[in-house]
Amino acid sequence: MISTTRMATERNRRWPWLGAVCGGVSINAFGGAIGLASGAIDLSPDVQASLPMSSTALAALVLVLVVGIPMGLAAVSAFAGGGRSGPMAHIAGVLLVAWIVVQPAVTGETSWLQGSFGVLGFVIAIRGWRMTVAAGKSAYLISEET
Repeated sequence: MISTTRMATERNRRWPWLGAVCGGVSINAFGGAIGLASGAIDLSPDVQASLPMSSTALAALVLVLVVGIPMGLAAVSAFAGGGRSGPMAHIAGVLLVAWIVVQPAVTGETSWLQGSFGVLGFVIAIRGWRMTVAAGKSAYLISEET
């Protein structure tokens, strides 16, 4: 049986690799949003016409809201070692995978970057889910011992 002290500290454990990955994805999302909004990322007329309201600024805003902010929050939590790192990473990973699935359906174009970020999103979501399950088990064991 695992000691109560070990279980309590695991829930508050820091996850620097998870923070780095989520932080990197967040930075890329913000960079992509800036590129879209400023026009630095040149979209073909067909792709721009397929965007909602043909607006690159709206697409940039949605990218920040769906990917950039959730990944940034998950990164901060993972670096800080908060007890919510698992659920935050899981939600951010699921949102990234959803973005990757919806983006080519809307634009009609695909890229190797979508596959790479899709895999990252899947890994982040699975790791967050496993952290959440482990924290739930340790919380249950702590309450059983008291």
